[in-house]
Amino acid sequence: MTESRSPLDLDGDTMRRLGTRVAHLVADHLATLADQPAYVTLSRTEAQRLLTAAAPEQGADFDSLVATLCERVFPYAAREPHPGFVAYVPSCPTFPAVLGDWLATGFNFFAGVWPVAAGPNALELTVLNWFRDWLGMPASTSGLLTSGGSNATFTAIVAARHQAVGEDAARIARLAIYTSDQAHSSVVRAGWLAGLPRAHVRLLPTDAAFRLRTDALEDAISQDRRNGLLPLAVIANAGTTNTGAVDPLGAIASICERERIWFHIDAAYGGFAILTERGRALLGGIERADSVTLDPHKWLFVPFECGCLLAREPARLKEAFQIMPEYLQDVQESGERVNFADYGEQLTRYSRAVKVWMSVSYFGVAALRSAMDRAMDLTLYAEQLVRAEPSLEVLSPPQFGILCFRAHPASLNASSSLDALNESVNAKVNAEGQYFISSTRLHGVFSLRICIVGFRTTEKEIQGVVDAVVRVANELEGTGTRNQEPGVKSQKPETKELRVRSDKSTE
Repeated sequence: MTESRSPLDLDGDTMRRLGTRVAHLVADHLATLADQPAYVTLSRTEAQRLLTAAAPEQGADFDSLVATLCERVFPYAAREPHPGFVAYVPSCPTFPAVLGDWLATGFNFFAGVWPVAAGPNALELTVLNWFRDWLGMPASTSGLLTSGGSNATFTAIVAARHQAVGEDAARIARLAIYTSDQAHSSVVRAGWLAGLPRAHVRLLPTDAAFRLRTDALEDAISQDRRNGLLPLAVIANAGTTNTGAVDPLGAIASICERERIWFHIDAAYGGFAILTERGRALLGGIERADSVTLDPHKWLFVPFECGCLLAREPARLKEAFQIMPEYLQDVQESGERVNFADYGEQLTRYSRAVKVWMSVSYFGVAALRSAMDRAMDLTLYAEQLVRAEPSLEVLSPPQFGILCFRAHPASLNASSSLDALNESVNAKVNAEGQYFISSTRLHGVFSLRICIVGFRTTEKEIQGVVDAVVRVANELEGTGTRNQEPGVKSQKPETKELRVRSDKSTE
């Protein structure tokens, strides 16, 4: 039998040519983001009409495939790294982080067990140590990188459950967890997936600043104990998705210590702000957690997917997740080797650490800190613009990079009318495509919401977003004016004033 090269085994020159094509395409995309729309979408019917076809029996030219993607796929999506994308909690990766992701997938490391990926897994331990040191957690703290915050929180709840009741089904049915009515949906889902009765996932009330009320927490724990339930864990917020609110972490830590229940902090969004002076002031107490969720693909500027779970006692993760079938007997942990597959639900996992290490090492922590500070400054600037507009109303002051506000013309006071107006404003601003904002409800009130994370966003985009909201609101109200001369924008607050507000923001 004559040996021949597999057609799947491309030669070096071909791979370099294809790789260069992709590198140029991504670089051109990122370099021209400001000239692209922030948001374009299609209905499912429209999208499938562009792509419906049977899998080809024979291959096609690479350039023609790229052309199809560029014409029929890539245009119909939100551009999260776009300077005008201020919706949700965006991901705005640096280019070195993108290249780190490419390296990790190109080398195709299997990062589940140590023997086959000693170098990449050592790199993950290095990254985890960075995070631990930044949060001020004990030297014993470790964990693993995950697909995102949802998986990290789920992993923590399973570990807490295993520590508390093992696999005793009757006792699992009596477990309860506690979080605020501002918690991310992944917290609720984690409780469900961990086998807790849905009614035992307690969503507790928050104060005027959308922080978990410790009196409500203590009352709920006491009531559940009286009713024969087993309080398992409190999941506190360190930067909610709605408003950026941070629960009273120190006070909650003390309650958990007294009640002997697991203290988990969802810091997926706000956790890395601890690198800044303002963040440290807001996040005091985070170091007392039993476990913490972080999302490097948010405010550490790396691409999806990249979450993290840190555990004060990583052995608790191993106790809950380790399983050693016969086919893995050669890679059992021994000595100082770490099998990350023993600490979570993923066996096959790629090396997410490469992109984190590459970006942080390339730019340095000081540059990342500056980008976070700049985002928080821009949020303060947005607040000033909103407060300067008589037809706008701040609903939740800036926290981290989030501001919640709404259009509130003098002619409207009924809550239903204001909600309807702002829903229409949100939809129309996004439909125009230049900016992408989001909405939420704060204690029942419909709110427009901007979240500034991306390092490409400037004062120009923030002014443009506020101008667009006012213009669209006026158009919808039928006035067509802004209570000022046509074409004249609101006066931009001086940068000096912005900096003063920023410096005082931790008081």
